[in-house]
Amino acid sequence: MTRNPVVTMIATAFIASTPLLVHADQSTKMDDRQITEQVKQKLAMNDPTVAPHIVVTTRDGVVTLMGTEVPKGEILNAMHDAESVNGVVRVDNRLKSE
Repeated sequence: MTRNPVVTMIATAFIASTPLLVHADQSTKMDDRQITEQVKQKLAMNDPTVAPHIVVTTRDGVVTLMGTEVPKGEILNAMHDAESVNGVVRVDNRLKSE
């Protein structure tokens, strides 16, 4: 039985690159966690009374801010705080004012 060298080469390349693909996905998740933590820290530093009412999540660099007891004037501040964090691609505002 003879094997096609091109198929063998492609299969070998795919198998060899698989750990890199998994690693890249894990590093993206790590970056999202870091972004979330940095946004939470920034919110807590700038307005410690409002920060506990804001839930922060990040996926692929998109930060989502959620909360229902946020004063109107603080919504824009929270968005600006999130946007200022390195790695943030976009901020999805789901904050509701009191």
